[in-house]
Amino acid sequence: VLSYSREANGLPSLSALQQRRGLNEAELKKVVLRHPAVLALSVEANVLPSLAALQTRLSLNELELKKVVLRLPPVLSYSFEANLLPKIDWLQRETNLSDDELRHKLVSQPAMLSYSLRDRLQPRAALCDEFGVSRSLLWNYHGKSPPAFREACEKAAQRACERER
Repeated sequence: VLSYSREANGLPSLSALQQRRGLNEAELKKVVLRHPAVLALSVEANVLPSLAALQTRLSLNELELKKVVLRLPPVLSYSFEANLLPKIDWLQRETNLSDDELRHKLVSQPAMLSYSLRDRLQPRAALCDEFGVSRSLLWNYHGKSPPAFREACEKAAQRACERER
């Protein structure tokens, strides 16, 4: 797909994404290959405004925003108001992070933005509370399966008990 002229093939929006976000050809190709749905998105109407809102909310510089996009291409299709903002606000509030800490964590671990708040993040926070362990485990073990996350909570609780003895 990317070996053809984007303009001649009806993909001028990819050029807008590339130019506005500073993606080179290899980076744009990586984004499209990892998230082909980007070809059907309205870049001007949806993608760029959502990225601008994300950049503003997290006080991201251009390089940090680019890192998020390259590490998590599906972020291009997420609604800022309906998906990203509630998740970002919840993560900050529920894991007690400053703006700077939140920005750093989400740039280094943008996969957190891909998880369901209701089906993954909130149940895991409840599990941390059940075991009496820090919700920082949400960040440390975000990629673990549910049983592996439970096991991490159990081990953290055991270590805390051993330290108290």
